[in-house]
Parts: sequence; structure tokens; C-alpha cells
Amino acid sequence: MPESIDRSLKFLVLAIIVLIAIAGVYAARGMHSDGSFWLVEMLPRGGFYIFDPHRAYVQVLVQAPVAFAIWLGVLDLNTLIRVHSFGFVGVPVIFWLGALILHLKTRLFWFFLMAFTVSYLRSNFFAAGEFSVAYSLTAFCAAVLLKEKVTLLNAMLMIFSAIVLTHSYEATLFLGVFLIAAATVRLVKVREDQRSVRALIWVSIAIYLFSIYVGARSTFFQRSYDGEGAANFSAFTEIHLLYLMVMPALMALLCTAYGQRIKKLLLAALVILGGLYVMYAFRWDHTNISFGYFSYAYRALCCFLLIGVLTIAVGLRFWPQVFDAKSLSSSGSSYLAVGAMVFFMPMAWLMLYHTHGYYKWAQRFEQEAIALKVHTPIDKTSINTNHGWTHGYNWMWGNPSTSILLRGNAEVMVLNNSQHKGPEPGSYENVKAGDVPLPMDRPVLDPYPLKPFEKRGLLFAK
Repeated sequence: MPESIDRSLKFLVLAIIVLIAIAGVYAARGMHSDGSFWLVEMLPRGGFYIFDPHRAYVQVLVQAPVAFAIWLGVLDLNTLIRVHSFGFVGVPVIFWLGALILHLKTRLFWFFLMAFTVSYLRSNFFAAGEFSVAYSLTAFCAAVLLKEKVTLLNAMLMIFSAIVLTHSYEATLFLGVFLIAAATVRLVKVREDQRSVRALIWVSIAIYLFSIYVGARSTFFQRSYDGEGAANFSAFTEIHLLYLMVMPALMALLCTAYGQRIKKLLLAALVILGGLYVMYAFRWDHTNISFGYFSYAYRALCCFLLIGVLTIAVGLRFWPQVFDAKSLSSSGSSYLAVGAMVFFMPMAWLMLYHTHGYYKWAQRFEQEAIALKVHTPIDKTSINTNHGWTHGYNWMWGNPSTSILLRGNAEVMVLNNSQHKGPEPGSYENVKAGDVPLPMDRPVLDPYPLKPFEKRGLLFAK
């Protein structure tokens, strides 16, 4: 492939990723799922709501934009909602762009694009999760370690990322092991690094080791949850996970001597599988299982998909003899580039499509929430086009806080599905459907919990 075309494709990828971030911020996708609850808790506290010490550094990082905006005197809720979405949607993208730009002139760019595809594009629709930033930090650290020449600035940025990673997500139990292995291989294989750079790599190993300790302590001693449920083993029989496993495997095969002999066949398989998956994925719109729900369900699996793809990149960087030299030649790399684009584009399209869908859903939610006169279950409104539990972009615990943000007050709220048997989340557990504002037969719920912040007009224009 001519260098100009290769460069153009890479810049196209970067532009699409930036577009995904811009669309997510404009659609206020940070409100999806638990995100609205976070923001309702953040605003009265000046922007920071740090509720999990083992994930505190990432929580500070994603909440900092809102805290900074409040410090600047921003009181408009609509503006703060989108600033909040920048923290959840845009901050991980910054680290991913950093990883990709570090390899803009190498063919490892395409493997980092695959890593982005199997992690961010699969899981970040559920943006209110520390896992998304943890995966982007891991990718950036790996990108530094796989560079041909690591500068002192690169190494210092890696140290910063490693420090944030220590208190990010329980997956550091595995991500830390991978990064220690990659850093050790770098120290052994590359003797030409500056002494200061090698020293910082040693420091990073110590930090990654600490991240393993924090992740293990949180996983085994500080949490009580169903580990089997979090692992989601049932996903191994689902088309979605099999697709995310098979496509990178075919790409890795494309880089071997055998793969080069059947490269046209492999590329055809990649194109066919990508097309079939897009058609299959759009069934989500008709099965009452939302795109956002699958993002949540795959959050832990994305850790291992990410490690798998980055492990291939480590092998390609430090053991090129395992792969066929032709696969890295100008002609061979064209198949690699096209294959990576075929994998990336359907997932990027799905993310953009559902971001637009979320915007339309939130638009209906805002109009309905403003019009309500009493607390109303979501299935008794016109928000969802049908009333399945997770149809569209409803998240069962996010309705009251989403109502507060889109109304600007808690006078009345959209509640959980009427079939739900448990209480409403958090401070709203005593709220019942049909209640008028401020019932007098029980403790009063503050109808204006976000003072002095004000909603000025519609967030989602008609």
C-alpha cells in the first residue's frame, strides 16, 4: 500500500474516533446508566463524588472537568451535563488517541486500533464505569513500551498513567501482570534506551506491581459480589464475543507465513464476517436487550480481549521472526490495514448509530419528564417505544436521577418499571408511583437538590 494511502487511512481512523467522542458528548451519553446518578451526587459536592477508594484516581480524573467548570462559575445544568459526558466519554479517548498517535508511523497502529475496537467500542456505551479509563491507560502504557525509541517525555507520561491506573478498576489484577511482562521484555530486548528512560521503566514496574495489589485487595477482600456473574461466562456462547475473538485471531494469522499464502481468503473472511455481524447486531433494536446492556455485560471480558490483542502486538514488536516478514512489507501491510479497518468500521458505526439513538431516547425522556405531574413509572410514559425492561436505552436505576437532571428539580420523577419489586435507588427508595410532589405523610424529599444549579431551556432540542 502506498504510504500516502496508509497515512490517509490512519488519519481517517483518528477523525472517526474524535467524531465518536464529540457525538457522545453532544448526546450527553455520560448520563446513560449510572452516569446520571453520579452527576446528581457530584454537583452538590462541588464536582467530586469519590465513593470507591480502590477506584479513586480514575474517579477524580473523569470528574475533574465538572469540578473545574463549577470552579469557573458555570451553573447551567445543560452545560454541566455535557461537560460531565466529556469526562466519561472523552477522557478515555484522549489516552487512546495518544496510544494510536505514538504508533502513527508504524504498523502496530493497526493492532492498537483493534485493541480500541474490542474494548472501548464494545464497552464504553456504558460510559459510567472506571473500566473504560483503565483500559485506555493500559493501552497508552503499552504503546510507550512498544515504541522503537522511548523519549523521556514518553516515559514520564507512562509513569503518570501508571499511577492513575493503580486505583482504577479491579481488572488491574490482570492488566498489571501484562504491563509488567511487557516492561520486562522491553528492558531485556532493548538495551539502547537512555539510562533515565530505563530507570523510569523500572519505576513503572513497581507501580504496576502495586496496581496488582490494589486490584487483588479490592477483588478478594473489599467487595461482595458474584464473581461468576461479573465474569459472564455465558457470553462464550454468544455471537458478540465470538466475533470479537475471531476477528483479531484472523488478523494475527494474516501476519504469519501461512497467512500470507492465503491472505486474500483471510481478507474475504474478515469482510464477510464484518458484514454479517453488523446485520446481526442490529437485532438488538428488536429483542428488548439494549446496546447499553451488552456494554455493561462485556465490561470484564473486554479486559481479556484487550490483553489478547496487545499481546499479539508485543510479539510482533519484540519477536518479529515469529511472523512473516512479508506481512510487514508495503504490500503485506495493505492487507493488515484493510483488515483492521473492516473490523473497526462496523463497531464504530454501531457506536455512532446507538449514540444517535440515545439522543432521540433522551429527547423523549426530557419532554416527558418536564410534562409529568406525579411520579410515574417509565413504562407508563411514552419514553420507550415498547415497555421491555431494558428496551431502548433505559437503565433501571437511572430514571430518578435522569429526571432530576432533565427537569432541573425532583418535584416529580420518572421511576422504575412498574413491575419492579424493589425500592427506587438511593435517596428515592420511599418514592411511590402516583405520589404528588412533597407528600405530607412521610419525611419530605428535597424537591430542589441541585441548588444553585439551574436548567435553562431544553438540553435536547426538538
